[in-house]
Amino acid sequence: MQFKKETYSTKAAEYIRGLIRSGVLQPGQPVREAQLSETLNISRAPIREALLMLAHHGLISSEPQKGKFVRSMSAKEIYDSYVVAGILEGAAVAQSLSLWRDKERAAFADVMRRLDEQVNYAVHLDTLAEIDEAFHMTLLSACTNERLIEIARTSCSSLAKFLYYTYWRTLFTPKEFYDRHLLIAEAVNEGDGRTIEMSLRRHYEEVGLRLSELVHDTSAEKASV
Repeated sequence: MQFKKETYSTKAAEYIRGLIRSGVLQPGQPVREAQLSETLNISRAPIREALLMLAHHGLISSEPQKGKFVRSMSAKEIYDSYVVAGILEGAAVAQSLSLWRDKERAAFADVMRRLDEQVNYAVHLDTLAEIDEAFHMTLLSACTNERLIEIARTSCSSLAKFLYYTYWRTLFTPKEFYDRHLLIAEAVNEGDGRTIEMSLRRHYEEVGLRLSELVHDTSAEKASV
């Protein structure tokens, strides 16, 4: 594998991100520059630049005298991050719901239609992950507070989902996934900001609780083997 010179560090970062998301590189595991350099057939310099980029986004951590590792999160960090995400997104959607027009309603209806079509065919949440992203982005589409949107969508919950994606995709069956999003859609259709805000907070809290328990129960099992 080899990349064009001008994109070495960017492509290397994308490659490493792919290893993390797929679970090939798991939280807590070392990231070895020499091995990546050999695999990608490039020098270590762009690898280091790539790791700095990923460290900036919270995916890589460094320990003096030990090297670089895929970031790991405690159960509390995972849960707390989802609680924060629910509060932020709930507030943003509640504040901007009155700004919804035909464009936003049509986009949201389209997302729900796609979800309805896929729920009986998806084997696991990989198939529904794109729809999940579109669902939440559509909810925020009328919000004019760009800073709030940025924080809500790049909060630590997004980081936890990425780092532990192989766990995240097993949290719910496709039917459970659909039903949970339908509850939010019903709140949106009712048009009550407070109901929407609380439904989103519960939505994120449940994911955070399940993910934190699954990740650390599994970690404990591995440690005891």
